[in-house]
Amino acid sequence: MIASILNFIEEYRCKRGIGVFRPWNREELRIFHINRYPDESGRGYIEQIRDGVIETMVTFTKYPYIDFIDEVLNSKSLLFQTFFHQRFDDRRRWFEGVTLSFSSEVEKNRYDRVDLIFEDVAVDGEFDREVNQVRLYVSPLKRYLANDYDLLYWDSSDKRSLEIFQTGYRDSIYFYKKDRDRRGVKRHWKYGYAPLNHRLKNSAFL
Repeated sequence: MIASILNFIEEYRCKRGIGVFRPWNREELRIFHINRYPDESGRGYIEQIRDGVIETMVTFTKYPYIDFIDEVLNSKSLLFQTFFHQRFDDRRRWFEGVTLSFSSEVEKNRYDRVDLIFEDVAVDGEFDREVNQVRLYVSPLKRYLANDYDLLYWDSSDKRSLEIFQTGYRDSIYFYKKDRDRRGVKRHWKYGYAPLNHRLKNSAFL
């Protein structure tokens, strides 16, 4: 009952752009770990992701608003978090992956957002630790409140950018293992936190 109430409250907040979450941070996800970087400790990682993965996504899709992404990533109020998850979708497929979440405060507790999501899909209950799809959500607060945002998408049928995305995903796994027990970095999900599904083999996060 308490969990249902908390989830209802969080859904209400998401719909109104309150807090640092959007629906794609919650739908179908089982978050098992969060790292939060409240200072400049993640700056080098952010720059690497921007110049590699994000620039590649923008170039492939001919996305015109790279200036907005740069404003968020260079904001003095930037909040950088990484959410590690497993996901079970409506086609009964299991994924595991990570969201790199960049939030810039626009007004009290309301944010412009850029979310980059790497995912690996399990085949016959086993992961191969290779990226199968990448999603980039670009969500200015004022457009989000009008139920509008941009989604840039890549999947592994396009091999041109595969190594760039694999490198980004491997780096995310490295930082997960490096920081998961570091005091002051680790933060758990309040609503919907779940342990890893150990029935799935070859997880990159074990």
